[in-house]
Amino acid sequence: MSYTDSPLTQLPTVDFKFEDLRKRMAEFTVKFDAFIEQGRKRVLQERNEFRARLGEISEEQRSCSTQITTLQSTLSTHEHVLSREQAEKNEMHGQISKLESHQSNQSAARDRLKSAISQTQRQIEAKVQAQREYSQRIDGQSRLNGPELNFWETYLGCRIEGSGDENKVRVAFVFPPAKGSKSTEEREALFELQIPDTGSARYEVVYMKPRLEAEKVDKVVDRLNTTREIGSLLKGMRGLFAEVFE
Repeated sequence: MSYTDSPLTQLPTVDFKFEDLRKRMAEFTVKFDAFIEQGRKRVLQERNEFRARLGEISEEQRSCSTQITTLQSTLSTHEHVLSREQAEKNEMHGQISKLESHQSNQSAARDRLKSAISQTQRQIEAKVQAQREYSQRIDGQSRLNGPELNFWETYLGCRIEGSGDENKVRVAFVFPPAKGSKSTEEREALFELQIPDTGSARYEVVYMKPRLEAEKVDKVVDRLNTTREIGSLLKGMRGLFAEVFE
């Protein structure tokens, strides 16, 4: 019995099933490649979707930015309009206040004017009544003063006449020629007397020819205003003119 034929030197026969393993490896490779391909496609799809979504987000961001800019512009315009309307409102309130103040002032002025008109009317009526009473007294007194005036005109050599103004009377005195003068013409002196509107008002000498001292004339007129006697005035004024002609 040879060595090679000995059971101790012979290896057992083992069936590794390489064909089955190769087949399974091939199937695994196909599945793995398919898995890899699907993963690659899925990654590519997700990347494309991400890029598309990123583009949409960018577009939405640009759109939002545009909308924000538009809204900010609209808000600014709205705020400007509100500010202008508020300014116009304040101006209108100011104008209304001015008109109300003007109306109040006009009403007060109207009331003052009505009061002044009423007071003036009362004063006019009082003056008219006083003038009427004074005229009646003057008319009554003139009938009594006629002979007295004629007496003074004759006694003092004067002439009483109108001056062109119904409120003034002109009195003229005639004096003989100056002593030692070659002229034979008489000399004339005159003055104008302001007649008061009422019996309580004062007389006043408003014109004189020749001029007399104001203080002396005032004394004569004061005596007239105190006594209301025309004779004292005529005598006093003739005396003053006589002093000038001496």
